[in-house]
Amino acid sequence: MTVGYVYILVNSSMPGLIKIGRTLRDSRVRARELSSTGVPTSFQVAFELFTEHHEDLESKMHYELKDYRVNPVREFFRYPLDKAIALLIKLSKPSQNHTEQYMAEDITQRLQEKYPTYICPKIVAVRIIQIPERVWLEITTEKEIAGYLVDQTIQRTDLTFITNSDEIFFRPEDDIRLNADKLVNNYDVYSIVMTTDLFHDEACQHIARIHKHLFE
Repeated sequence: MTVGYVYILVNSSMPGLIKIGRTLRDSRVRARELSSTGVPTSFQVAFELFTEHHEDLESKMHYELKDYRVNPVREFFRYPLDKAIALLIKLSKPSQNHTEQYMAEDITQRLQEKYPTYICPKIVAVRIIQIPERVWLEITTEKEIAGYLVDQTIQRTDLTFITNSDEIFFRPEDDIRLNADKLVNNYDVYSIVMTTDLFHDEACQHIARIHKHLFE
């Protein structure tokens, strides 16, 4: 059985709308293709699920949300993003091979809103990626020249080694939305500097001065 992605896309030019579809390629490649079809702003992959059941899962999502479909021949729905993510997780089937199914939630905007002067400007996407055995932080940076993408780097950091009072802080058995919320809302700036590359150098130096006693 062929594995593929079921994705949920958002676009700032289409507030209140989400696009739910599937692809055999990376969802972000599909988002780039859609972004070049006359839409003022780019599509972003808010959530994706990689599974061997992608065809059936997409059909179930479209059926469950049929009353919210904007156009019967298009994949756009006027439905809350958080509820759509919850529904996709609920409808997903566990894969027989756990390594062939994972979920990814984008937290870029939430981090940019919380740390507007700290986030490294080269970062274009930050995601929490989760399989039954692991939780990763994925950071994507891009370099463009004259509007053309010339370099893209994807860095993944395993978060399951991080502990709090001898307990794993980002637990693989927890809901991915809980782990995403933990990183955005409960993971302090000192920990971010010590375990990730989310902040630019000046921000790291500023945080080091504030928390000097922790760095010594």
